Amino acid sequence: MMNKTICTYLIFSLLISCSTPKEEVAVIIDEPIPDITCNDGIMNGSETGVDCGGNSCASCSTGSLVIPDSGYDASDNYDEYTLVWNDEFSSENISAEKWSFHIGDGCPNLCGWGNNEFQYYTNDEDNVYVKDDNLIIEAKKENIGGKDYSSARIHTDNKFEFRYGRIDIRASMPSATGTWVALWLLNKDYEVQNPAEWWPRGGEIDIMEYLGEDKTEILGTAHYGSNLSNHRFNSVKYKAPAETYDKVYHVFSIIWEEDKITWLVNDVPYHSITPSQTFGQPYPFNDEFFLLMNLSVGGNLPSEAPIPSEYPTFLIIDYVRVYQKNG
Repeated sequence: MMNKTICTYLIFSLLISCSTPKEEVAVIIDEPIPDITCNDGIMNGSETGVDCGGNSCASCSTGSLVIPDSGYDASDNYDEYTLVWNDEFSSENISAEKWSFHIGDGCPNLCGWGNNEFQYYTNDEDNVYVKDDNLIIEAKKENIGGKDYSSARIHTDNKFEFRYGRIDIRASMPSATGTWVALWLLNKDYEVQNPAEWWPRGGEIDIMEYLGEDKTEILGTAHYGSNLSNHRFNSVKYKAPAETYDKVYHVFSIIWEEDKITWLVNDVPYHSITPSQTFGQPYPFNDEFFLLMNLSVGGNLPSEAPIPSEYPTFLIIDYVRVYQKNG
């Protein structure tokens, strides 16, 4: 044995050193050596950050963009309706004629975007871009603007404002815990830096809200009230009819009429509101509104904190279509 090489594995540094000792050495390990993985939440190996990133975890499957190849697809033609505005995201870039961006953390008058959110919104191509005829909003774990995450929020304020119609949004949700998606409408007079002037009295229509902590459920909600102290909301949850919201496309819709809004998933109605359901508060939903779509991280609605190793994560939007009744 004295003339044979004995190799000793240095477990924690992952380095292998070989020596030729003068006498036999017995090494006893009581516990199995844990595998170093890309989802253990620990900085190990030659990573430059926790889990994905650096050299040893550069090819982690966590955080990879996977565009669905199945799911529900809405009709592009409805009796008595005409398509008046849409985006199929078939161009190379996001249309500046249709969309604008909210940038930052909402400060000084709406810090945390009114919900104690953790992300900083950008218009950077790392956070919002078009790929394979889909709009991608990517939430990333990074330090930016004093926040721990980055993402994007796009809107049609001053570019497309409308009253009534059918809205169809075909989308697939992010998978990461701590995410909060909103596909929604705000009153045309609402301003980020003067939020209390028009919210909630101007109204808010949440076509769909989704939390990554429960991939089987979404919310359809209307917010209203004469002022902040009288804020009210009417909300209903809806379970995924088949595969979870983060695996395939679903179509989230409202049919918005005078004095009535109906919420649908994959053309199945599940919720509605009329003036009789605002409990004495003004019904604000007969005015003009604009569209917003965003992927936020953390905030007041999610009950589970973000798990950094689950980021980046992606909101995937195939199309947005707005129809209005003929005549």
